[in-house]
Amino acid sequence: MTSTRIPPVSAPDVRRTPDSPPGRDPVDERLPLGRTLTLGLQHVLVMYAGVVAVPLVLAQALGLSAGQTVLLLNANLLVGGAATLVQTLGLWRFGARLPLVQGASFIALSPMLLIGQEHGLTTVFGSVIAAGAVTIAVAPFMSRLVRFFPPVVIGVLITVVGISLMPAAAGWLGGGQGSDDFGSLRNLLLGLLTVVVTVVLHAFGRGLVRSLAVLVALVVGTGVAAVAGATDFSHVADAGWFGVASPLAFGAPHLDLASVLVMSLAMLVILAETTGNVLAIGTITGSPITPRRLGAAFRADGLSTLVGGFLNGFPLNAFSQNTGLIAMTAVRSRFVVAAGGGVMIALGLFPKVGALVAAVPPAVLGGGAIVMFGMTTAAGIQELARVRYTGTNNALVVAVSVSVGVLPMAMPELFAQYDGPVALVLQSGIFLGAIAAVLLNLALNREDRATQGIPGPRSGEADDLTAHELDLLRRAMRVAETSRAEGRHPFGAIVVDGDGIVVAERGNNSLPPAGDPTQHAETAAVAAAARTLSSAQLARATLYTSAEPCAMCAGAVYWTGIGRVVYALSEERLLGLTGDNPENPTFALPCREVFARGQRHVTVVGPLLEEEAAAVHDGFWS
Repeated sequence: MTSTRIPPVSAPDVRRTPDSPPGRDPVDERLPLGRTLTLGLQHVLVMYAGVVAVPLVLAQALGLSAGQTVLLLNANLLVGGAATLVQTLGLWRFGARLPLVQGASFIALSPMLLIGQEHGLTTVFGSVIAAGAVTIAVAPFMSRLVRFFPPVVIGVLITVVGISLMPAAAGWLGGGQGSDDFGSLRNLLLGLLTVVVTVVLHAFGRGLVRSLAVLVALVVGTGVAAVAGATDFSHVADAGWFGVASPLAFGAPHLDLASVLVMSLAMLVILAETTGNVLAIGTITGSPITPRRLGAAFRADGLSTLVGGFLNGFPLNAFSQNTGLIAMTAVRSRFVVAAGGGVMIALGLFPKVGALVAAVPPAVLGGGAIVMFGMTTAAGIQELARVRYTGTNNALVVAVSVSVGVLPMAMPELFAQYDGPVALVLQSGIFLGAIAAVLLNLALNREDRATQGIPGPRSGEADDLTAHELDLLRRAMRVAETSRAEGRHPFGAIVVDGDGIVVAERGNNSLPPAGDPTQHAETAAVAAAARTLSSAQLARATLYTSAEPCAMCAGAVYWTGIGRVVYALSEERLLGLTGDNPENPTFALPCREVFARGQRHVTVVGPLLEEEAAAVHDGFWS
């Protein structure tokens, strides 16, 4: 029997801050309090202009008074900060527990303007509250979309997110669209100064200086702007020290069916963007994104929007700007972002502090944004670089979906004749890019799911194995079918020695009360093989399994000394099938990452024949 030997695979390259202790997930890392607060403030500075832009534009369009405008500003800062705490720290089943900064969504601005001009603010808040409830209700179904986002789709999404943010950066760089000195030499030089300071500190700085490159650059740029008379601190003195808006300050919410439908559609678009942002954060931090985690992020969006509507806030979603900051600083701690949420709450409670932050000139902010948004684009390109292109249609998927995604940015007038719900979809480049990438991937890569992913060890192909080996893998699937027919979970595994002889064959026997939770098909099979074969024979043996070994099973394979694993269904695909089923809380940790931590190499081939393997699970987990 011939076999394909694949070189060892290391774990994902998750960069850590210089003083991060080894072995700890950067997302859960706790930094010193002072540094946490400082880095959290940096996140707020990055997204502050975006947070205040939505209430400012809406207030101006609806002709609100200065007092009402300040009320909306404070309310959205307060709600955004609270939503960030939910998303980062978690609240029961709400919140992804990832470094996601929440703020008022630009996607909802257009429908809110439409509703506000037609019916007034009370109907705006009524539709926001109702749309938040709808979002919570659909979150479990939307979370299953993660299986439609292989690396080629994720890479497209991250790339389009970064590119689509560039018009905002350009607008800030010019001094703010509509300003009298837009595009002036002074504004461009301030932006250039901020870019140079950021690049120099990030490229040559060490430790805290490197992490705070953006914040330091914003401070330097603002200082130079103050000397040049390009910023005004007078409004800081005019702002009050403390102020809290009462709930429903504009009156009792009014429900209008058409308005609720339009806002609910906007929330679906927001969820598509949230998917991209969550997957981007997962890629940058190295944290696995499961349907459960994605659903928790969706529920947090819905809860924050629902409660925020009562508190005079608008629909929220994760801000892409902060994704670039995380990629650039390599500080992945969710507690840093939680600290930023606390700062936002403080800004919402203390208008004078918020006025001080608002003094950062748009041109300076634009300079920092160029670097950060560019880093987001670079993260997408890095993800696409890991995709297999030879012998696949992935190049076509990338070419078309990225092009479609940048259309609204490249030519905003292209869809100007459309309004209402259709305009929401057509004007969102991220949504268009996501839809194009998912559909093209499903249509063009249907025959070989493995080639959607990363070349080499991260994916397997049927051509890597002999016909006899494929038959052995299908035999493991038949064992899974038998296990299901006997009322047990549909998993099967066999162990074959170096001469091609099956020495062990087991189905899953972990289902209580009769079964043992540790008796997965793989653990049972390798244990039986270990009682039959010597250490030298085990090293030449292969485990064929209907699904990728979980962390426990991978550990069992490692300690029994089996030298090779061939699996059909990937852990990621299995997650999409089992969802939140309590009988199988899938451990979303690729077996290669478990093996990579050991001192002995285990060859892994897979996923293979996924459609056949998935068929065994049809209707079982629902």
